[in-house]
Amino acid sequence: MYSDKDIDRILDVADIYDVAKEFLTLKPAKANYVCCCPVHNERTPSFTITPSKNMFHCFGCGISGNVISFLTKVQGMTFPEAIKWLSNRYGIVVEEDKPESEQDRQERIKLDIMRAAIANAMSFYYDNLFNNADKVAAVKGVRDYIDKRWGLDFAQSENIGYAPAAWDALYKWAKEKGHPIDIFIELGLLVRKGDRIFDFFRNRVMIPIKDRTGRPIAFTARALDDDGPKYLNSKESQLYKKGESIFGIQNALRQAAKEELFYLVEGAPDVMRLHSLRVYNTVASLGTAWTQEQRNQLRRVNARLCFIPDSDKIKQGEQYGAGIAAVMKNGLAAMLDGFNVTVKEIPGDAGEKNDPDSFITTRTILNELEEQDFIIWYTRKLADGKDTAIEKTEIIKTIAGILAKVPDKIKNDFYIKQLIKILGGTQNLWKTAINEAVRKNVENSAKSGSRLLDQELYQKYGFYERHHCYYSMDDKGQDKEWSNFIMVPLFHIKDDLNPKRLYKLINNEGENCIVEMKMEDLCSVLKFKIKVGGKGNFVWAAKDEQLTKLQRFLFGTTESATEIKQLGWNYDGFFAFGNGAFYQGIWYPVDEYGIVRLPGLGNYYLPGASTIYKQSRELFQFERRFIHTNYSTISLRSYTDKLIGVFGNNAKVGICFLLATLFKDVVTSVTKNFPILNMFGPKGSGKSELGHSLMSFFIIRNEPPNLSTSTDAGLADAVAQCSNALVHIDEYKNTIELNRREFLKGLYDGVGRTRMNMDRDKKRETTAVDCGIMLSGQEMPTIDIALYSRLVFLTFNTSEFTAEAKRKFDDLKDVRDLGCSHLTVELLKHRAKFEAEFASNYRSTLSDVVTQLANMTVEDRILRNWVIPLAAFRSLSGVIDVSFDYKEMLAVSIKGILRQNEECLSNNEISNFWSSVDFLHQNGEIFIDADYRIKYDLKIKTKEMKEAMQFRERRPILYMCTKRIFKLYQKNAKMTGETVMSEASLRYYLTISKEFLGTKNAVRFANLVNPKDNVTVTDNNGKPVLEKTQRTDWALCFDYQSLAEKYGINLEVEVWDDIDPDDIDTSDKELPY
Repeated sequence: MYSDKDIDRILDVADIYDVAKEFLTLKPAKANYVCCCPVHNERTPSFTITPSKNMFHCFGCGISGNVISFLTKVQGMTFPEAIKWLSNRYGIVVEEDKPESEQDRQERIKLDIMRAAIANAMSFYYDNLFNNADKVAAVKGVRDYIDKRWGLDFAQSENIGYAPAAWDALYKWAKEKGHPIDIFIELGLLVRKGDRIFDFFRNRVMIPIKDRTGRPIAFTARALDDDGPKYLNSKESQLYKKGESIFGIQNALRQAAKEELFYLVEGAPDVMRLHSLRVYNTVASLGTAWTQEQRNQLRRVNARLCFIPDSDKIKQGEQYGAGIAAVMKNGLAAMLDGFNVTVKEIPGDAGEKNDPDSFITTRTILNELEEQDFIIWYTRKLADGKDTAIEKTEIIKTIAGILAKVPDKIKNDFYIKQLIKILGGTQNLWKTAINEAVRKNVENSAKSGSRLLDQELYQKYGFYERHHCYYSMDDKGQDKEWSNFIMVPLFHIKDDLNPKRLYKLINNEGENCIVEMKMEDLCSVLKFKIKVGGKGNFVWAAKDEQLTKLQRFLFGTTESATEIKQLGWNYDGFFAFGNGAFYQGIWYPVDEYGIVRLPGLGNYYLPGASTIYKQSRELFQFERRFIHTNYSTISLRSYTDKLIGVFGNNAKVGICFLLATLFKDVVTSVTKNFPILNMFGPKGSGKSELGHSLMSFFIIRNEPPNLSTSTDAGLADAVAQCSNALVHIDEYKNTIELNRREFLKGLYDGVGRTRMNMDRDKKRETTAVDCGIMLSGQEMPTIDIALYSRLVFLTFNTSEFTAEAKRKFDDLKDVRDLGCSHLTVELLKHRAKFEAEFASNYRSTLSDVVTQLANMTVEDRILRNWVIPLAAFRSLSGVIDVSFDYKEMLAVSIKGILRQNEECLSNNEISNFWSSVDFLHQNGEIFIDADYRIKYDLKIKTKEMKEAMQFRERRPILYMCTKRIFKLYQKNAKMTGETVMSEASLRYYLTISKEFLGTKNAVRFANLVNPKDNVTVTDNNGKPVLEKTQRTDWALCFDYQSLAEKYGINLEVEVWDDIDPDDIDTSDKELPY
C-alpha cells in the first residue's frame, strides 16, 4: 500500500483542473469549469470542476471527489494506477506499492467495508433529498429550508441529504440491498437494542463529515423538529475520531495554502455558511476544543489561524460567553504550539447570540471584521473590568508566562509595546517579568518504593518480587537483583513434540509484552536472555540456578491450552476460524493472547491471533485471512440467487460442492473419496470468479495459489491448512510436471505431500487433505484421464458479457467482498442433520442417478463424483433456503455427468488411437507420404472453412488418409485386447477434437512400392526403371504440433519439399467417407 505521507504529497501538489483538462473539454463558468458529465448521459453541462476546492462534482448524478478519485471514478483507473499517473505527472517520487501483511490486509478490508458503508448511507440520504421523485414532494419543506440557508447547488456539491422521520427507513434499505448491518451499527448509523434495530438519525438534514481526501467518514445532523438536540454527530469509529477530524478540511487546504490563512469557527453550520460564500479556507473542530492532532493537520499549511468566535450570551457568574471562552483557550494553545494566531470578533451585546452562520452573510461583512493579534485580544479580554494594580499585576504575570514560551524576541518586543498601552508599566518591568517566568522550573517528584517481602514466596522458591523485579537476599540480608522484570504465567500450550508456554513480561518501568517460550528457552540462561532481551528492556542478571527456581515457580501456576494447528472442522467438535471458534451453535471469539475458551472442552490456542505475533507480519498469513466476520448480513437465499444470476447452473453445482465440503469428514466416512471441483474456460469467462465467490464463505478476497508457479511445499501447505473448508488452486495447465498431476490425483483420495519429519526420528509422514479442492484453468485436464475422472467438471463458455450481466457481477462482487462467513456459521448448525441423513441420502441419490442413466454406459467414478454434492444438497434441502430443489439439481447433475463422460470417453479413446498410430509408424506398418503427410504451411483452407486460417509462422499440418490407418488401428487394438471403436465413432471423436482443422479432398499421397501400382519407364540410358506413382484422396487435417505436445507422438521422418500445393475441389460434393 502507498503511505498516507505520499498520498498527502500528491494531493498537495496535484491540481484538479490541470488533470481534468487532459481528459475533458472544459468551459469556464465564473470561478469554476464545467462540461457534460462523462459518467452519465446529459445535454446540459452539470459536471463542475472547482479549482479553489481542488474538487469535482456532478450536479446530475452526484459523483464527486478529489483529483485521485477523478482518475479512479471518472477515468476508470485503479488506485495504484492513479497514484503512479499523478506521481509521474508532478515529479513526485513515491515508494513502490509494498506487499502488505495479512494483518494490514484485514485492517484495510475492514476500513474499505466501513468506507463503502458510510458512502452508501450518504447516497441514501442524498437520494431522499434530490433523486427519488416519489419523495421529492414529501421533502419539499426540507429542500426549502436547505435552499434558504446554503442554496441547493451548494447542498448538492457537498452531498447533503435527508434522514426520513421513520424509525427504520435506513435499516430497511440497507437490509434490502444486502449492506452490512453490523458495520452500520458500528458506525452509529443504526442502533441495536435487544432484538430491535432502528435508525439513529431521524428527520434530520444529513451533512457529511469528510476526510481531507473528500471521503465521507461520519455525519453531523441538523434536527428539523424539537425532538432531541439541534445538532447530532456520529459516534466515533475506526473511520471517525472526533479529536482527529476537521470539518471542511477537504475544501480548505488548497485555498488556505494560497492565502496562508485558516478561519477557525465553532460548528459545521458556520463552515458551510462561509463555504457557500466561497470562503473555503474555513474549518471547525466539531467541538469546542481543538486537539494537538487537529493542529498538526493545520500545520501542514504554513498559515496563520484566525479564530471567529460565536458571540454567546454570558451566563450568570461567568465573565465570558462560551464562544469567547473557547477561543481564549484554543487560541492560547495554538499560539504556544507555534502558530501565528489572530481573532475576528463578531460584534454583539452580552444578551444576544450571534455566530458566523447568522452574521456573516457576505464576504464584505467578513472582510470588515477587525482582525486582531491573539495575544493583544487575549490581554484585553483578561483586563476587561480589571482596574486595580493587584489585578493588573496578576495579568502581567500571566501574559509574561505566555511570552516566556515565545522564542521570537523581536515579536516579544512588539507585543510589549502594545501591552504597555493596555496594562501600563515599562519595557523593563515587562522584560523582568518575562525573565522571571523563564527561570522558573517545574519540580519533579521522584518515585520511592518500600521494601516489601513476600515471605511465602521467598521461603518456597528463594526469591521475591518488588517493583516488578525479582530479588533474593545475600548472607548479609542485602537485596540481590535477578532481573528488571517479572513474568506472569498465562498458558501452557500442550504438544507432544513442541510444547510452549505464554508469559506476560512487565519491567520496572511499566513496559509489558506477551512472549511465547519453548522448553529450551527456559532451560538455558543464554537462550532465556536472548528471548526476553529481544522483546525490549527486559534484562536477566542471575544465573542457571536462579532460573531453575523461577522455572519451578512459573510451571506450578500455569493454565493449559491446546494449539489449533488446522483451521476448520476439529474432531473435538468445533469449527475453528483464525479469530475464534464455532461450537454448539455459539461463536466464541479469541482473546488477546490467542486463547479460545470452549465450555466443557477446554482452552485452545490460535497463535496467529495472539498479540505475541502482531508485529510478525510474515507469519500466520493464512490464519489471519481465514476469519469469521459480520460485515455482511445477506441471507443465503439472496447470495445464492446472485451467484446463480451470474454463473447459472455452474453456481448451483458450486453451492452443492460447498455443502459437501463443509461436512467432508461425514462424506468421506461413506464414500472414502472426495472429488475436485474443476472450473474450465477461457480467460475472462468467470471460472476463477466463481471460485472467489465460493471462497468468500471462508476468506475475504481470496488470492489462490498458482499451480504452475507455486512450490511443492507451498501447495502441500495450502491444502493442509484447513479441514471441511474450500481451497482454490488456479491456473491449471496440461503442461504441468507429472508430479503435479500425481499430486492432484492424490487429493481425490485425501492424500497430500509425503515428507521426512525431523522431529520424529526422521520418519516419513504423509499430510492428510481434509479440505475441498477447487481447480480452475484455461485448459481441460484431459491429458490425464485418471485425473479427469476424479473431477466434477464445469465448463465456462462465455467471455463477452452484456451490460446487464456486468451489472449483476458487480452487484455480486460488492456483496462477496464483505465476506460470507456468517452463512458458513449458519450452515454448520445443521451438522447433526447431515450426520444422521447423509449415508441414506447418498445411497438413494446414487440409485436415482443410476436409474436416470440406465441405458447408458458411464464411467463409474465420474458418476459417483457427481452424486456426492447432489446427496449433500439432498441432506440439507429441507433446512436451507435456496431457489432450486433436488429434482432440478438431479437434472443438472445428469447433464453434467453425460457431458463429462463423453469428454472422458472421447479423450481416452482418441489418446489410444494416436498412441496406436505412433506405434504403427515406429513399427513400419504405416508410411509418411503414403498414409499421411506433414507439411509446414503459413495457411490452410479446409472444406469446412469459409476463409483460410492464417499462421504467423509456418506450422506443421498433418494430412491423414484414413483407409489403411483405421484398419491397422482396429487390428492392433484387437491383438492387444483393447476396446475397439467403430470407424464411425472414431471419425466422430477425431472431428470434434481440438486439434482437428477440417477435411480436404484431392490431397496427393504416394503409392506404396508395388510393381502393380508403378509404371515402367526408361531412364536417360534407355534402361527400364520403376517410377513411383501418386494418387489423390481425402484427408483429415490436424494441428500436428498440438498433437505431438498433447499425446507425445512423433511421426516426422522426412518431409518432401517439392510437393505441389493442394487445393480444394469445390465441385466435388461427395462425402469423404
